[in-house]
Amino acid sequence: MRIMKNTNFFSALKLNTKLGFIIMNATLVLFANVVFAQTPELFEDKVLINNITAPWGFTFINSNEVLFTEKQGKLYRYTISTDSLQEITGVPTVSVNGQGGLLDIALHPNFNSNNFVYLTYAVIATGGQTTALGRGKLVGNQLQNFTELFRALPIRNSGTHFGSRIVFDRNNLLYMSVGDRGVQDSAQSKSNHFGKVLRFNDDGTVPASNPLVGVPNTKPEIFCWGNRNIQGMAMNPATGEIYAHEHGPKGGDELNLIKPNTNYGWPTVTFGINYDGTPITPDTVLPGIERPLTYWVPSIAPCGMTFIKNGQPNNEADILIGALAGTHIHWLKMKDDKRVSSTRSMNGYARFRDVRQAPDGKIYAITESPNRFVLLRSNVPVFNSVEEGIEALKEKDILYPNPSVGESTLTFYVSTKQFVSVRIFSTNGTLIKELTAQTFTTGRHSLEIESEKLSQGFYYIEVDKGGSKTLTKFIKM
Repeated sequence: MRIMKNTNFFSALKLNTKLGFIIMNATLVLFANVVFAQTPELFEDKVLINNITAPWGFTFINSNEVLFTEKQGKLYRYTISTDSLQEITGVPTVSVNGQGGLLDIALHPNFNSNNFVYLTYAVIATGGQTTALGRGKLVGNQLQNFTELFRALPIRNSGTHFGSRIVFDRNNLLYMSVGDRGVQDSAQSKSNHFGKVLRFNDDGTVPASNPLVGVPNTKPEIFCWGNRNIQGMAMNPATGEIYAHEHGPKGGDELNLIKPNTNYGWPTVTFGINYDGTPITPDTVLPGIERPLTYWVPSIAPCGMTFIKNGQPNNEADILIGALAGTHIHWLKMKDDKRVSSTRSMNGYARFRDVRQAPDGKIYAITESPNRFVLLRSNVPVFNSVEEGIEALKEKDILYPNPSVGESTLTFYVSTKQFVSVRIFSTNGTLIKELTAQTFTTGRHSLEIESEKLSQGFYYIEVDKGGSKTLTKFIKM
């Protein structure tokens, strides 16, 4: 056993190349194991607001300030650090009818300089209601000069399937979903806005690059079509691509990668059936129709979604999806746009209307029945990057390699000058060997374990820092 004293965690690269790589690799392995090997799960950490009326969408001004909508037409600013709530005035008049009301909210990507806030909402018009998009400038607790930028056509006297989510891409183009308004076949017609994802410039005008611009008998705002009722949409921060999930009927909820000039099939193809049990179509796939990345049968009624920044490679993604009928949060892991795994957290807790990751990495959800704004915690670390993950783990005890056939290295961090002992025990608690017992200065220290002198089997390595003990299982091959 050899002790190396008080080296900066990465300065070991300069002092001892072999040991430096061992420490770095051990940290990366530990980071990968913590983040990806565990089954991820979310839990309630703290209920921040417990009396929201029919919440719908929320977004972050910063990690401490949240804007959220209530369906009946109210908009609020909530400050987390002071637990204070202020109503925002200047909100448009909305039509509260069935699923319609004040819906989603998004900030302009350059909000810090222009203060633009975007809303989707149901609006009364001659002949019924429709989904509208508008924006105003947030000044204090007032939306000033709020202007309607767009309303979906035709107008229909129905309270179903308004959508609607808003998301910006990297080019500051705005994507907005509109449901099929309960008229299934309308999603296949490009002469209306129902059952579509629409794309706009940030002022509500139509981008010249939209796929149907100049095409006769079509709506130029259309980006793609064949969507039943999208209530979750987000940009993958690694790739800039837009993803959306939609409600199926009885079964057949879908997650899709949103592409221009693409047909997603509703109601020509679906994995669902009518609510009375009768079939909608015999087809789940057809030529020329985009297949979903994944789907749910039975339906979970997905609502709200966010990509978790977790230090993954660009071809991997962790996606959180709220579930209304499913009353849980879905943690979906994707690789190369294929589902790797999915887990369900907080089953039966509430109808999850929206879930988001704040700029500081914390995860929040807004729920119905009970109507709450909730801070969540995860059983796995959530990091914005591998470097951030390594920084967060730098005070952990690291044993590498483990299992071992020969020599292993234990690194441990001492926060203040103190007495530290390191001992090896058998699984039945018998002391095998004391590796060190002395005072260490502040910093990270390393010692080599000559495990070739141990018999094959399982052991525990105890690190005692001034009475604070940690145990690490060690395997000698």
